[in-house]
Formats: sequence, structure tokens, C-alpha cells
Amino acid sequence: MNYIIKSISIAAFALIVSGCTSNPIMNIESRLIPDRLDGSAQTQDSIKKSIIAGCIERNWICQQVAPGKILATINVRKHHAEADIIYNLNSYSITYKDSDMLDYSEKYYTIHRNYNRWVRNLNDAIIKELSI
Repeated sequence: MNYIIKSISIAAFALIVSGCTSNPIMNIESRLIPDRLDGSAQTQDSIKKSIIAGCIERNWICQQVAPGKILATINVRKHHAEADIIYNLNSYSITYKDSDMLDYSEKYYTIHRNYNRWVRNLNDAIIKELSI
């Protein structure tokens, strides 16, 4: 009987843990701007265009809010997230700004795991565009 209670307790704990969807927020900090495949130097304009192209490829809406700063927004079903993309000739960063319906916790700095996946995919798209 003790074995059955232990097994049920372990199964219940595993079910509870598997239901957790919040993870620490992933920010991309000071990612180096890669060289272009043809060896030409990056310009501020080419970096901006590459970031915008990466956003478009991954269904993020973006707008330049200041020189070297882009606000990227994504809407997936009822979920909404915003990130700031700060860039210069040497590096760029993608940092969390705001969200709705993604279980954001200011206290623990956690968010639904899908946000991190969206940022990771956005980062990969930006790297690809910067290399072209």
C-alpha cells in the first residue's frame, strides 16, 4: 500500500511540474554583429535593414523609435509581446519590454516559455539577415 501512495505522489508531482510553463526571461545581450559573407563592412543602415528583415521573417512587427533602437512586437492568437532591439556597429541586444497573456512575473522575471522561443527564432533570423 505504501508503494502505491508513493507512486501516486510521484506521478502527481510530475504532472504538476510538467504543467509549469514559465521560464526565466531570455534577453540577448550584446550579440556581436557578424561579418557579411561578401566581406563588406556593415553600416548602421545595413544593420537596421537586416534587423527589420529578420523581424518580418519571424512575423514580428517593428518600428524604429530612435536611432539605434527598434521596438519589435509579436501577436500570436491572444498573446502579445514587445521587445526592444538596441543596435550599433558592433553589437545588438534584444530585451523584454512588455507582454499580455504570457504569464509574466515581475517578481521572478519569468514568462511563458513560448516568448523565449519567439526571441530565439527572431535572433536566428537576424543573424541570418546580417550575414547576407
